[in-house]
Amino acid sequence: MALILLIAIAYTCAVLAGRHSRQMGLQKYVGRLKELHRLHRRHSAFWIGLYGQLWVGAMEFWADLAHDLMRLKPNKLPYFHKGLRAMSFIQSAL
Repeated sequence: MALILLIAIAYTCAVLAGRHSRQMGLQKYVGRLKELHRLHRRHSAFWIGLYGQLWVGAMEFWADLAHDLMRLKPNKLPYFHKGLRAMSFIQSAL
């Protein structure tokens, strides 16, 4: 019974995080947007919530490499800053 309750709580947290990311417009940083000929969204709020957490974790793990790459392409710096801002929003939602 405790395991089922734990699974339900984890699922609810992931869905709420995904909905919050979608409302803030962060879905385009986390996953693909809806494609032209698709009738439904590519990923659910649950997937966006889970993948957002993984994206932030990977960015923290590879932060040094990411900053080195940002230094190599100074003309792309505004795009990098948008991604970092999106990551900070996702972290605040967690």
